[in-house]
Amino acid sequence: MDKPAQTGFEFGPYLLVPGERELWNGDERLELPPRVFDTLLALVERAGRLVAKDELMRLVWPNTVVEENNLSQTVHLLRKALRDGENETRYVETVPRRGYRFVFPVRAVETNGRTRRRSSVEPSETQPPATPPAPQERQAWITVLPIALALLTGLSLLFWWYHVKAGGRIVIPRSIAVLPLANLSNDPQQEYFADGMTDELITDLAQLHEIKVVSKTSIMQYKGTKKPLREIGRELGVDVVVEGSVLRSGGQVRIMAQLIDTRTDRHLWAQAYEGDLKNVLQLQARVAEAITDEVRLSLSAQERNRLHAVRSFDPEAYDLYLRGRYAFRDRNQAAFETAIAYFKQAAAKDPNFPLPYAGLADCYSLIALFGEGYAAVPEAEANARKALALDDSVAEAHTSLAAADILNWKWNEADQEFHRALELNPNDAQTHQWYGNLLLGPTGRHREAIAELQRALELDPLSRVINADLGYAYFLAGNYDIAYQQYQKVLAMDPSFLPVHYELSLYYEQRGLYDQQISELVKDQILAGRPGVAKRIEQLAGQRRKLWETMAETRGTFDTAAGSDGSMGAAAAAYLRLGQRQLALDALQKSYGRREPYLIYLKVDPTFASLREEPAFRDLERHIGLTP
Repeated sequence: MDKPAQTGFEFGPYLLVPGERELWNGDERLELPPRVFDTLLALVERAGRLVAKDELMRLVWPNTVVEENNLSQTVHLLRKALRDGENETRYVETVPRRGYRFVFPVRAVETNGRTRRRSSVEPSETQPPATPPAPQERQAWITVLPIALALLTGLSLLFWWYHVKAGGRIVIPRSIAVLPLANLSNDPQQEYFADGMTDELITDLAQLHEIKVVSKTSIMQYKGTKKPLREIGRELGVDVVVEGSVLRSGGQVRIMAQLIDTRTDRHLWAQAYEGDLKNVLQLQARVAEAITDEVRLSLSAQERNRLHAVRSFDPEAYDLYLRGRYAFRDRNQAAFETAIAYFKQAAAKDPNFPLPYAGLADCYSLIALFGEGYAAVPEAEANARKALALDDSVAEAHTSLAAADILNWKWNEADQEFHRALELNPNDAQTHQWYGNLLLGPTGRHREAIAELQRALELDPLSRVINADLGYAYFLAGNYDIAYQQYQKVLAMDPSFLPVHYELSLYYEQRGLYDQQISELVKDQILAGRPGVAKRIEQLAGQRRKLWETMAETRGTFDTAAGSDGSMGAAAAAYLRLGQRQLALDALQKSYGRREPYLIYLKVDPTFASLREEPAFRDLERHIGLTP
């Protein structure tokens, strides 16, 4: 008589039956020493979780004091029994100086008394040989068989619908997030390296057209978080997540990654990869390809070739590049200067490494856009072109060149570069963002601009700047109320986010709410680190005309010292507030001569709406390339 059904654990070709203290590999029963079996059971029951050494020793040797090397020897025997490490299959991961983690996906299954899976129905060894059915039994089977086949077909279709369409176990996910890889180096100074590895894995996966990949900006919000994966999945709108760790020791790197269904917390896949630091990008490409195979994506030959492409670099240059990217994310003048220094060192260390040049291009583009003027644009273009000359498949460099082309008023060329970047990396949130905010919006293609920014937000839902830029796209399209609602979302995320306060000041100006406009301008200047300018605005707030006169005279700097530079565009806006149209046009002409970056918005900025019928203004639009 069969024993009652009991729960077992299935992983790879193995079946672990705790009640019978048995481990099966197919039809072969493996003999494990008692402590080795107990160690395996403890790790499997806690699959995916780090089990500290002292906890594991208490589980395996209860009420007994043992040396740590006993545990090490037991784990060694366990790995040998599982053939751990053969054909790159990894079951037990060692977390240096901390403990162990079972990293292979585990599935709970029911077994019968013979320790076989319940679905593996075999005749009992003691059963008598089967006898042919009687004629009436054969007739019954002939009658029932079509019904049984129809029922089986229906159940199969229902099974397929449930698993693929109706939210059962995810077989073909269409959205994924790579959570920040943990730094296992026990060195806080290596955090930038773990973040860089996360970024590169996202970049590899983002090249694929069949799946949405959430941007690094949003996933970094979860660095060190203890939130449940189901909650993270809901917040990011993804089916599955990749989580894992990076261990860098000298010139060696180890990457461990696992794929988890966010709706069920089920581990779908896990693997570890080890190699030389100089080949770390190839290791990451292997991880990305393994993930695509696991989620059953159909890669095009071009996509697979890109993952297989050999990318070599000087390890020290790559290290400097990652440090630069780590600094760049803070998006302020000091951060740009630090990032530029690292990128230049990386380029000097390995002149044939394209990524530092793309990093430099990004820095110079943003320096120009953040108010430093056109002088940085040639540097942005030169570095973007240098990166592309070294490797035309670097999507980020195409985006950087597109930004430089726009600031050079080369609109057609920029459009081509954006499309090339999206062809190479359809999941790059910054490309969608810049395409909408720098090209489509300024040229009056508002519906397309909003669509691109919405797509960017899908890829990077927690990005403050993308949320703010979406609000600005609505503002330029004349949808002021929707823009305001979007700005409020940004403030709810971060009340100290600098760009949204300036954009709110523009909104309040269009609504004729002067006091609120001044309040937002003051906040903008304080957050920008210019308390003196904020104080001066507050002092003049009760003298509206004097405020605009000072802004016009100082070109928006409120610095009355001789030789103050500032923006002629700010002066033009102030002259219009004073009703001095000709002085505003004169200031715009000077702004055009200086190629001030903000002029890309001249056609759509409502500040200048009253000048749009002026022949001189139309000429400016044509010269900049905004109108035929």
